[in-house]
Amino acid sequence: MPTEAPNDHSGAGFDPDDPGAELGFRPVNDLERVFVRSVMSGARATLLRALARSTLCVPALDTDPASGSLGLGATAVGEVSLPCVTDSTGTHALVYTSYRQMALAHGLPDDARWTEVPVGTLFEKWPTDVDVWLNGGGELGFPLDPTDISTVADLAAGLEVDEAYEIGPDDAFADFPGPALPDQVDCAVVLALFEVPEVLEVLRVFRRLDEPGGRTWRILLVLVDAGAGGREIANTVVDAVNEASDEVCDVHVADVHDDEVYDAVAHLLQVGVPLWRRQGLHVPDTLEGLD
Repeated sequence: MPTEAPNDHSGAGFDPDDPGAELGFRPVNDLERVFVRSVMSGARATLLRALARSTLCVPALDTDPASGSLGLGATAVGEVSLPCVTDSTGTHALVYTSYRQMALAHGLPDDARWTEVPVGTLFEKWPTDVDVWLNGGGELGFPLDPTDISTVADLAAGLEVDEAYEIGPDDAFADFPGPALPDQVDCAVVLALFEVPEVLEVLRVFRRLDEPGGRTWRILLVLVDAGAGGREIANTVVDAVNEASDEVCDVHVADVHDDEVYDAVAHLLQVGVPLWRRQGLHVPDTLEGLD
């Protein structure tokens, strides 16, 4: 996360086209660009994932954590002492996405002592009675409640939480075929559908959040004869996946004769790896060929 000039709080390199311009916020690193987009769009999960793989800036306090060299209170989190403020709603620790935001908040000189801490390390042993004010007193502050803090710690530890897969309005994803050889889940699905006469073809694709460390979904497309019991076949797939792994299935059954549905799956049909295909029958490449 550090910029090329970590003590530069002038906002050098500020792009007026950055999404924070209208809020008077000048992002100076990747975390801050994600931060401002997430604040503007409400994409909480996107921000929490970005925090989990980042570091945060903390001003250095006196040796005695109760004295606070910035004229503030302090709280100890592991070996790190954080400045904090206490009001009627509780105690709020102050941490920053860059030196610029920290310097603006506290009027720090260029020779001020400060440190940079990995968020996973910082939030791992976070006290339950303290929340976080991200960039408190800077250009754009944002509160993190205890649930947010716990989720970030889980994300940093690589745990499977809902926020790891949630797509926000500004998020992008990439599709890729994955290995040509089927794995255990692929094989379980094919075996479950092998003797179902209505099944025409089974394809597999992977979809990944297009961000550092982005989580990945497996997508299984099962094309069946018109009028076949789509829901029943989908439930067969779900049972096969659940027995072969701990992956979680979300089922969608649609009529591919619908133009919008075909447009939605056409790309996946092209990218996907065929796992099984009824002998002598090929999935059409155009909507007209479906008949």
